[in-house]
Amino acid sequence: MMQRRGFTLIELLVVIVILSVLITLGSKGLRHARLQAKKAQAQTEMKSIETAVMAYYSKYGKLPSDAYAADRELSLDGTDNSDVISVLTAAAEDDPLNPADIAFLDAQSGSSTNFLDPWGYPYSIALDTDYDGRISVPGISELRRRTAAASIGLYQIMNRGDTNDYIFSWK
Repeated sequence: MMQRRGFTLIELLVVIVILSVLITLGSKGLRHARLQAKKAQAQTEMKSIETAVMAYYSKYGKLPSDAYAADRELSLDGTDNSDVISVLTAAAEDDPLNPADIAFLDAQSGSSTNFLDPWGYPYSIALDTDYDGRISVPGISELRRRTAAASIGLYQIMNRGDTNDYIFSWK
C-alpha cells in the first residue's frame, strides 16, 4: 500500500480559493472601517473649528473675519479658508484680528494657515458675520447658528455626484 505524503493539487487549490474569498471579504470590511474612521475624524475636526470660532467670539466679541457686510456662506466648492484658520491658529504675529496672539485652534502638522479634511481638501467654514443668528448653506435654506463647517473631501473622492457624501458639522 502506498502512503500519501503531502497534499494533492486539488486540496491546495481549494485552500487557496477559500483564503482568497476570506481576504476579499476582510478587505471590504476594512475599507468600510477606514471610511467610517475618516468620517469621524472629519466630524471631530469640524467641531474643533466651530469651538475655536466660538472661543474667539467669546474673547473678542466678533467672528474671525474681515468681511462684516454679509454672511460668509458655507461654500461646497473647496473654497480656501486659510484666512480664518490663520487667525484661529495665531499663525501671523501682530494680526489685527487676533491682537493677543491666542491659538484657539491647534494647527495641523505641515500647515498653520490651512486645515485639510482627511481626504486633503480644505474645510468649508461659514460665519454669521452680519450677526443675525443665521448662515446660508447651499441646498439648505439657512441654519440658525453663528458658525458651521463642512467637508467636501468624500464627495470629491467618491465622484458619484451624491450630496450625501458631504459631511457637515451639525449632523
